Amino acid sequence: MKHIDLSLAIVTYNNSRIIEDTVRSIVSNIPEEYSYQLYIIDNNSTDNTVELVKDIKGNIEVVELGVNKGFGHGHNAIIDVVNSRYHFVVNPDITIENSDQIRIMVEYFEENKDVGMLSPLILSQDLSIQYLCKTNPTVFDMLIRRVSPNLLKKRQDKYIMKETGYDKIMQLEYASGSFMIFRTDIYKKIKGFDESFFMYLEDADITRRVNQISKAIFFPNARVIHAWERSSHKSFKYAKITIQSMIVYFKKWGWKLI
Repeated sequence: MKHIDLSLAIVTYNNSRIIEDTVRSIVSNIPEEYSYQLYIIDNNSTDNTVELVKDIKGNIEVVELGVNKGFGHGHNAIIDVVNSRYHFVVNPDITIENSDQIRIMVEYFEENKDVGMLSPLILSQDLSIQYLCKTNPTVFDMLIRRVSPNLLKKRQDKYIMKETGYDKIMQLEYASGSFMIFRTDIYKKIKGFDESFFMYLEDADITRRVNQISKAIFFPNARVIHAWERSSHKSFKYAKITIQSMIVYFKKWGWKLI
């Protein structure tokens, strides 16, 4: 198996509206000095997501699972074939602006061998900060966020670490799964994502497991753009999945109520 510098993985499910732009932004902004492989893992899309990706030129491998067992299961489907130095977990709604962003992140890994996972600054399309760094969740924190983003604002701001200003490098308890970079040997050591989570909180779980053997770091010196939609707030289906994930998470890590 050929060893490469960077592997990148996107799990898709009916993402035809956004997937082309994301894939093209990645392929065109991999620094030329790095070898790479981009995996598109499709969770049984019923639209033309797969056909759109197959038409894009680049080192792209499409993996059609024919089933949807969730975010973590999709990412773990390629864990045994990944043979890279660094592994990127990327949402289908991410834009890489230029090759410097990837280069800066990789160079930080090269200089900091104790770092196992990195989360860059994540911005909205209007370049405002998305406050996606969090402290380890409690039942209370998750419930008040479900009720309203304005309920007990000081408590919610503390949970999303707003007081840090998002302008300095710091260790993270809970990084966003929308864009994560792992040292591949660490990713394999922890066996990727816990597939008990269909969607939501698998990122909180994997951050904790990285921190048990390495360091998960917030790195605001590099950035990505994220066209974020909070689907769990918009439908009963996603609300139900969130609650199921909460039960899995707190059973695993302990029921911290407040």
